[in-house]
Amino acid sequence: MSALDYIGRRFDLLALQGQTLLREALLKQQLFNGNSGQICTGVQKMAQRWVLEFCTPTGSMRFEPTRGVDFVQHARTGRLRNEIDVIAEYNFAAMRIKQNMANEEVPEMEDDERLDTDELLGIALSADLLVLNIRLTSKAGTSREPILPIPLLPIKIGA
Repeated sequence: MSALDYIGRRFDLLALQGQTLLREALLKQQLFNGNSGQICTGVQKMAQRWVLEFCTPTGSMRFEPTRGVDFVQHARTGRLRNEIDVIAEYNFAAMRIKQNMANEEVPEMEDDERLDTDELLGIALSADLLVLNIRLTSKAGTSREPILPIPLLPIKIGA
């Protein structure tokens, strides 16, 4: 993506550092230097919006009480005990995220910033960690595959 590709597009600050971008981030906020302050657009922006919504507990944003989902809270408090629980809770959360993201779309958004599908590719569940591998595909057909490690509270059996 060249600097000209950003003209007329809305962009977000790149919150999810440490990931490989599809293209070099050529624009930076002037108040920042170094690796901070990078911006993202396109499928990266769409994936970041999805992950942030997934990690935001419902009701935790005072002025946006319907935003977020309870997946992480349910996982951390031991409500998801097996893969069937994880899949059911993921499907519920993903449906809500898709609706929330559709509600914030504006006509000027490019198709690569609009969520088309999400797919749970894999689950790794242990006593103290849940890892989700997800594919997020935009309406333009581009995709990202975030891996979400969620630390769990260890469950003590017996005392």
